[in-house]
Amino acid sequence: MTNRKFSDRKRLRLLSAIVFLTVLPVILVGARAACAIVAERGERFNLYLVTPIQNNSVAKVWGSRYYPGDVLPEKMEDYFLRRLRQIPRLDPIVIAGVEPEYWTASWFDMRDVVVKISLEEFYYRKKDTLGSKVRWDVALHMYIYDAPSRRIIYDSVIERRDDRFYVLYTDMLETKPIYWDEFKNTPYWSAIRHALDDAFEELAEGYNGYRIVGQIVAKAERVDGSLSVSAKKQDKLYHINLGREDSVKVGDIFAVTRSSSVRTIAPETPEMHFPQIVGRVRVVLVKGLDAVVEVIKESSRGPIQLGDSVSAPLYGGRDGVPAYRGRDGGF
Repeated sequence: MTNRKFSDRKRLRLLSAIVFLTVLPVILVGARAACAIVAERGERFNLYLVTPIQNNSVAKVWGSRYYPGDVLPEKMEDYFLRRLRQIPRLDPIVIAGVEPEYWTASWFDMRDVVVKISLEEFYYRKKDTLGSKVRWDVALHMYIYDAPSRRIIYDSVIERRDDRFYVLYTDMLETKPIYWDEFKNTPYWSAIRHALDDAFEELAEGYNGYRIVGQIVAKAERVDGSLSVSAKKQDKLYHINLGREDSVKVGDIFAVTRSSSVRTIAPETPEMHFPQIVGRVRVVLVKGLDAVVEVIKESSRGPIQLGDSVSAPLYGGRDGVPAYRGRDGGF
């Protein structure tokens, strides 16, 4: 963690090792490169959030008639920080109003990241026809920076568009200015929270989130005469070098991955890796520093073998189904 200088090639090799449940479909649809961070044993991370979350939209929400200032940035910041604190091993730190050009490398450790979010669009409208129909458009812009180098490693626009019909007429947000006590109970604030949830899920659970990665290190040997492990089942049992200290639990399902590499003609990326899922395993026994897993699915042409990687999110589901299924329900 003390070495702050590493080349783009080393970064590429680090990122190429980070493979998890949804990486293959992401590659196929041409999504942006991952900026996932691998958790080592007992390691914690710093994530810096630039505050306040900027409100660049035309809508302003007053704290009250006695506080005629826009409180929406503060409310978005509070909500997003609460979500960030749900990620194990992550310490969210606030940078108050500091732009990238003013960051100093000495502030950060090597793999720290800075997240900057702004509300770029918040537009709502209402139509009264045998009741009231309200519509809204929300757009957030999220940047994720490599903190020491100030380089953008992820850039995402998150949009939410929806509507709701009320059988009875409503005068929702008909008066100006808009006060927080009224706004917080509307579907508009709910839509902004959902957009922030999407940003959080991209950061925590999606293809650019925080990951715990280990290896299949040995075959699990059956004791002669054992009644608990059949000879047939023994062929499906392996040791991995992740355990209880890495938040592994019995029943967790990990993706098992293996990468192929090719040489390229591009000088900036002389080597590229193609990570592929070769199977899935379920944890059946956990100890402090290691665990035993059982193969539940593997490729017939490329079965699971020693040295393959196992991967799971620090935050989110480990039941074999990604907790984050994308903004539209899937990657």
